[in-house]
Amino acid sequence: MGADDPARTRRRVEHEVARLAGLVGLPQERWPGFVDRDAGYPFLRIGDAGEYRYLAYERGRLLFEQVTSDLDELLYWAFRDAAHEAAGRWASRNRLDGEPFRVTLWRRQFELLHTLRPAWAGRRRAELIASLPDRDEGIVPPLPGADC
Repeated sequence: MGADDPARTRRRVEHEVARLAGLVGLPQERWPGFVDRDAGYPFLRIGDAGEYRYLAYERGRLLFEQVTSDLDELLYWAFRDAAHEAAGRWASRNRLDGEPFRVTLWRRQFELLHTLRPAWAGRRRAELIASLPDRDEGIVPPLPGADC
């Protein structure tokens, strides 16, 4: 890998982040970026060997770090979290009577991810179901366009 490859790779990632964020109207300050803001905010990094890193620090301590060589995987991680944050803000303003907040949030997150890549919405839904006690699928809303 040449000396300018990490910079070229970063520009390619930044372009794709901007394109995807634009599709769902994500404000630029909420885009996944390359700046470590600490305080637990995840950010992106291109490693020395060209690998993609998604990580977060809080008070200088590493909270998590995920590493992949697959750009789609990096983008999924970043937009899964960005869509969750955006969906939380949306759900707090658009409460549905009788529906738990998290269900409204998940529904909106699935809509955002589906707009970006339908497979991402399905993947996130499967992750949520797997994380629930007894894998209670009934509380997780269907995917956009799914017959209920």
